[in-house]
Amino acid sequence: MKARLINIWDSFRSSFWFIPTLMALLAIALAEGTNQIDQLLASSHHTIEFLSTTALAARSTLSSVAGATIALAGVVFSITVVTLSIASSQYGSRLVRNVMTDSIADIVIGQYVGTSLYCLLILRTVRDPDYSSTPFTPHVGTAVGLALGLICMGMLIWFIHHVATAIQAPKLIEAVSKDLNSTIDRLFPERVGEHHEDDVHTNSAPEEILSELRDTHIVIPAALEGYIEGIDGDSLIALATKMNGLIELNCKPGNFITKQQTLARVWSYDSDEKCTENEEMLMTSVNRVIIIGSTRTPRQDISYAALELVEVAVRALSPGINDPFTAMNCIDRLGGALGKLAKRPIPTLIRRDQDSIPRVIVTTADGFPEVLHDSFNLVRQYGASCVAVSLRILESLTGIASHLKRREDIDAIRQQAESLKVVFEKNNIAKTDREDFADRYHQLDEVLNSTLELFSHLSKNHNANNDSNN
Repeated sequence: MKARLINIWDSFRSSFWFIPTLMALLAIALAEGTNQIDQLLASSHHTIEFLSTTALAARSTLSSVAGATIALAGVVFSITVVTLSIASSQYGSRLVRNVMTDSIADIVIGQYVGTSLYCLLILRTVRDPDYSSTPFTPHVGTAVGLALGLICMGMLIWFIHHVATAIQAPKLIEAVSKDLNSTIDRLFPERVGEHHEDDVHTNSAPEEILSELRDTHIVIPAALEGYIEGIDGDSLIALATKMNGLIELNCKPGNFITKQQTLARVWSYDSDEKCTENEEMLMTSVNRVIIIGSTRTPRQDISYAALELVEVAVRALSPGINDPFTAMNCIDRLGGALGKLAKRPIPTLIRRDQDSIPRVIVTTADGFPEVLHDSFNLVRQYGASCVAVSLRILESLTGIASHLKRREDIDAIRQQAESLKVVFEKNNIAKTDREDFADRYHQLDEVLNSTLELFSHLSKNHNANNDSNN
């Protein structure tokens, strides 16, 4: 349930209607509040001198502010649509979500719509003494409406400045990079549960646990078609604990799932009959906690967060745009994010309950090699003919290599470098550029070899300590 609520909140946060709706409701509440204050002041025959006005002036002021702000809301909306169109054509349609999330357009539109609505609500309370037996002039309401109008003028300047800076490639790449880094912090925290480190069962491989189970199990097919936007792991563990069983996940966030494709398999520790008796309930419950939607999202899908930067880089390297500087900027950001990921521990594929009983097994999960593959493969394929881009890829790989903590990650870095070298050498490149490439490749190789030697040294010391303890 928590994952689904967070997913709904993300869709609200990246929409243009949510904040304006809230601000419109606040405008209604503010209008009612200021009207009550004006009613109290009128009944007590007390006036605030610097806020006092006439019915004619109040009607004119409120009408002008209401008309101007609703007109400016249309202008802001038009500018926003143009901005999204430019971002979609220049950087890719997938970045529209980032532009919408980072944009202040919804706040500005909400301010304008809320101000216009507020002025209209206050305007209806104005009663001219020449045409009404009970005249009423909202002194406080008019002053607040005028203040809101002045705020709207300032927000227009703020919005134009924001649009002028946000559409620039470095700013947009920085925003996407922050999205990638936040995904890494969320999915690969610096500390992944200390209680698992002393658990003797954590050394068990998923294959060993599955081999000890009975052959009878339930296959959970997908009820919908689309992309997996998220999986509520806590709910899966609670479900498996409730039925005293084990759930093997055969999918991960970001996968495209067809209808009736296998999402998971379920075993029961008690008996085969108990597992088959709850088959319909299990199918409904598992499909409920696996969120399937129309698009991929970066909340639980780290590869998609990296591919957003990759798309910008690949478009920049296309013949129509031919902007290697933007591609190099994306490579720098990818290198920084993957350097952080290389230092983070990888969450275990076996999720256990409080009694350390295996409850969920993840058979497909993204680790450093998979994210590295998704981050650099396309950039390497499109940018190998560009000397500057190829050199920057090697520099980024060298920076990432200095943070490695696992042997398999070294192999992944080396594979990327060798693939780049093969493609680079096939091009007709000047001798000087070939020498620069060879120097950077040698630097990367030295870093990888020194890291590998450090791993070997640590492994020997660890084995020696174990032998002495035994």
